[in-house]
Amino acid sequence: MSSFRPGVFNTLVRQDIYYSLKSARGLLFLVFFSVFWLWVLWKLSSGNAKMLSNAETGFILSLFIDPKVIQSLFVGRAPTFSAYFYLAMSSVPMFVLLAASDQTANDIGSKYLRFLTPRCNRLEIFVGRFFGATILISFAYILVTIIAALISMAVDNNGVSLVLADLPLVLVSLVLYLIPFVAFMSLCSVIVGSAGLSALMGVSVYVVMLVIISVIGIKSKDFAEVISYIIPNSTKFQYLQLSWVKMMGASLLVPIYVVAYGLLGWMIFSKRDI
Repeated sequence: MSSFRPGVFNTLVRQDIYYSLKSARGLLFLVFFSVFWLWVLWKLSSGNAKMLSNAETGFILSLFIDPKVIQSLFVGRAPTFSAYFYLAMSSVPMFVLLAASDQTANDIGSKYLRFLTPRCNRLEIFVGRFFGATILISFAYILVTIIAALISMAVDNNGVSLVLADLPLVLVSLVLYLIPFVAFMSLCSVIVGSAGLSALMGVSVYVVMLVIISVIGIKSKDFAEVISYIIPNSTKFQYLQLSWVKMMGASLLVPIYVVAYGLLGWMIFSKRDI
C-alpha cells in the first residue's frame, strides 16, 4: 500500500487524539499544562500586568527583552493579554517537546505498528501522528488563550476592544509557531523507540543549539542569526511583534520546517524495522 488515503488518514488522526487523551503521556501533558496555566492565569487575574504599560517598567523590561517586542506588546494593547501571549510563546518549546515526543516512538519500541501496517501504510501513520499531535496541542493553547482573553477583558482598561482586536492574531501566531516544533519532534520520535528518550533527545538538541547559537553570537551576531534557523524558535521575535505583516513573513518558514524535519523523519521511518 503506497497510496495516501484521506479516509484512513482521518481515522488515524482521530484515534491518535483519543489515544493521547487516555495514555499516561497525554495525561501527564494535560496535568502539567493545566497546573502551569492555572497558576499563571490566577496571577494575571490580579491585574498586576497593567504596570507593564508604564514607561519605568518598560525600561526595566528592555534590559531583558528586545525593546521592539516591548513596544509592540505593551503600547496601545491590553497588558494582561500581551503578558499572557509572551509567556505562551515562551512556553511552546517546553510543552511541545513533552507532548509531541511519542508520535511514533513507543509504538516503534513495542512493535505495535506491525498490527497497523496490514490496514494502513507507513505514510498514513507518519503523517497522521503528526497531525494528531498538532491538533491536540493547538486545541490546548487555543482554550487557554480564550480564557486569558476573558481575564484581560475583565481587568484591563478598554480590555474588550483591545483584546478582540488582537485575539485572532494571537491565536494564529501561537498555532503557527508550535507546528515546526511538532515536526521537529516527529523526527526525534522515529529515531528512538521510547517517548522518554524522544523527549530527552528533543530537549537536549534544542538546549545545545541554543547554547551554541548564544556562544557564536558573542563573536558574530550575523552568523548566529543565520544558524539560528536550524531550530524553530528563530521566528519567535517576528511573532512577538504582533503584526499581521510580521506574522505572515514568519509563517513562510512553517512549511519549510515541516518539510525539512518531516522528510528527514520519513526517510528514517520508511526504512526502519517497525
